[in-house]
Order: sequence, then C-alpha cells, then structure tokens
Amino acid sequence: MSLFNLIHKSVVIKFSDAAKDRFDPAASYVFRLTAVDGMGFLEIQDLKAGAGGAHETASEPRWINKDLVLEIHEFNPALAKGVLFTGPPAKPGKPKAPVKQKPVLE
Repeated sequence: MSLFNLIHKSVVIKFSDAAKDRFDPAASYVFRLTAVDGMGFLEIQDLKAGAGGAHETASEPRWINKDLVLEIHEFNPALAKGVLFTGPPAKPGKPKAPVKQKPVLE
C-alpha cells in the first residue's frame, strides 16, 4: 500500500532503534499522517485519546525521516491494543448544569 493512501488518516507507527532517544522501539504510537514528500519524510501530528474512543490532534505537524520508521499502518481502534498516544490525555469534562428557562409572560 502506498503512503499516499494514509494521508489525513490516523496511523500506527513503530520506530526503529535509531529513534530510541525519542521513542521506545518496542512500542507502537498513534499519529495523524498529514503529508508525505518525495525525499523520504513524513509529516505527523501528535494525537490524544478522547472520550468514547475518539481522538484529536494535540500538536502542530512536524516532519520526520521515514528511515526512522520500522512499520506503519492505518489505525484501527478495534484491533489496536496497547498503542500509545503521544499527546497529553484528554481532561474529563464537567457536566454542565441545565439552562434554567425563564417563565414566559403572557
């Protein structure tokens, strides 16, 4: 499969030992793939897990050398076990009080 098919999708990336100063080579990380260039670079964004299995971007895109990538495939939440989101965890939202309705004057 071409990397172009994965652009603007969430992907799971496993990094090589050359990236061990930043990423654990034994772990799989979830990112948003935003671009691919012809020189061997991938533009990725950090993702954070949200409520109900959803996820959202947590940073501006940055370029990485694809030589640091050992494996890349589309993220499937049903099959992905133990993947790491690189963005900060989402904060649980506080339930909002219902809006009080004012009585209608006739």
